Amino acid sequence: MLALLPILLVAAQAAAPPGDAPEGRPQVFIAPSGEPFRVYGNVPYPVADWFAGADKNADGKLDYAEFNADFLRFFDALDVDHDGAIDSIEKNRYESTVAPETLGGSWNGARGADTNQEWASKFAAGTDLPNVERPKRTSGQIPIGAGRFDLLGLPEPVAAMDLELRGRISRRAAGEAAQMRFNQLDTAHRGYLTLDTLPETPAEGRRRR
Repeated sequence: MLALLPILLVAAQAAAPPGDAPEGRPQVFIAPSGEPFRVYGNVPYPVADWFAGADKNADGKLDYAEFNADFLRFFDALDVDHDGAIDSIEKNRYESTVAPETLGGSWNGARGADTNQEWASKFAAGTDLPNVERPKRTSGQIPIGAGRFDLLGLPEPVAAMDLELRGRISRRAAGEAAQMRFNQLDTAHRGYLTLDTLPETPAEGRRRR
């Protein structure tokens, strides 16, 4: 029954009456683990929501232990049958239902604003988050899929964990991906990340412009 709880919560959101639908332009952030965060209207970009949730001791520094724990928490949420791996069915569920932006070519995701409204972020009520200036992305590549909304330009961050192309992602492989992605973000080699040193996502830069 507990395994079905996330699915039931999503179904309840989708069935909510129109009056409860979020208002304003959707903003999307996809965490290094592939977890989507969505907010609506004139509120802080949701990268700060992810960071605050992962920074368990709230010291403003996201160390590798915290980053890895948050990464594997989402992996476990996608592992619906709890067999220690994400198989093709679970990966397809992620792409089609959890984060349709991975398959989309538009800024609103594969199925547009309606899908985004079904997945309104739990942080949509707003939080008192610091307004920090973060580095602007300078890559000349055109982002696609989730790469429009993430820090590393990965079109499908869950599928990208399958480095051995086995079609099945083990928890060990997810841990290795977490280490690799943390290292890519920790450009100063300090052993921790801060919100103001994270690169700006293409979507955030587009909104700012």
